Amino acid sequence: MNKGRKLVAYVGPYSFPDGGAAARRIYGNCLSLRSAGYDVVVSSGQLADSQEEMFNGIPVVSLNERRHEHLPTLLKHLMYFSAGKNTISWLDSLERKPDAIILYSGYSPYLIRLLPWARKNNVKLIFDVVEWYDPPNWLSRFMSPYFLNIELAMRFFIKKCDGLIVISEYLKKYYAHQVKNIIKVPPTANLACGDVVERDSSDNAVKFVYAGTPGKKDALSSIILAILRAGASGQNVELHIAGVSRNNLGDFIPVSGFSQSEIDKVIKCHGILSHRDTISLVRSSDYSIILRPNIRSVQAGFPTKFVESMAVGTPVIANLTSDLGVYLKDGVNGLICPNFDVESLVKVIARSVDLAQDQIMRKRAKETADVYFSPDNYSEEFIKLIG
Repeated sequence: MNKGRKLVAYVGPYSFPDGGAAARRIYGNCLSLRSAGYDVVVSSGQLADSQEEMFNGIPVVSLNERRHEHLPTLLKHLMYFSAGKNTISWLDSLERKPDAIILYSGYSPYLIRLLPWARKNNVKLIFDVVEWYDPPNWLSRFMSPYFLNIELAMRFFIKKCDGLIVISEYLKKYYAHQVKNIIKVPPTANLACGDVVERDSSDNAVKFVYAGTPGKKDALSSIILAILRAGASGQNVELHIAGVSRNNLGDFIPVSGFSQSEIDKVIKCHGILSHRDTISLVRSSDYSIILRPNIRSVQAGFPTKFVESMAVGTPVIANLTSDLGVYLKDGVNGLICPNFDVESLVKVIARSVDLAQDQIMRKRAKETADVYFSPDNYSEEFIKLIG
């Protein structure tokens, strides 16, 4: 590291570099920071045999904060309030203290420890705000240790930080009156994917892809049903799913009246894939589909899969949640589903089949990613944030 450059430490309980969308978010921001002229070190909470390693030129320190993951859920959540101690010990041990700390996740346990440490050591503390989970019910908001921890952080502790990186306009508006130093940075992608893949016109099936771990955010059941209905109407379509095995597919297929042979013809499960293989699947598809309900966690977050699909030149079909309306332009780089329901998606799928040969849409998708989702585009924002 260059002692003439400011040092930024990215800390939190996440795994890195193999930590899913969280790790890719952090890596993208690290690239932005390095482009802005900062030295960066990532402090991960993951369990690891070796404490220090390098990932693409970024020092990674594993602090074993996540040692309670094997415990029952309630006990694990209670023990989580001890998280952050190893991070403080590591920071104390550093001969060269960081000029700024960026905390990703961790929430109240980390903030309770980092806020006074940062003040004592004259270090800027910045929180990377990327989501706001919805408790399953009102009682969980106050009685669940997990959701109580998050609500305390979102409504109180985060507002005491020196600055924020927010992933969406929803979060920016929420914190704008309490925190002056805020930048909005969507997920970024550095996939080095080269030219847009030309569609193979000899393959008649129009290929749609869903990639991810289904939860409350993604309406995978609705996507599957819409594709099945499109197939039943005579359209030659396939839905390729990364993240769900064939054995678990039944959990996402509502009672629909489709035979197993009809399902197998249209729905292709690839199971859990590596990120590289997932990106390859997305890149070889005609469209990605993202269908999400209008709930707080969806409006506060931003789908990484949208960014990565655009980055490899695969147009996206989605309903407009979060900030997607800023980037997704109907008929230009994807298609907009006007409502969050199966019937609307069936109609958009029918329209998309006619447009599947449109190579211009694929090029526009890639251009969208180059303009909005390249890490280099946010270097100046990080300079404003950190100084």
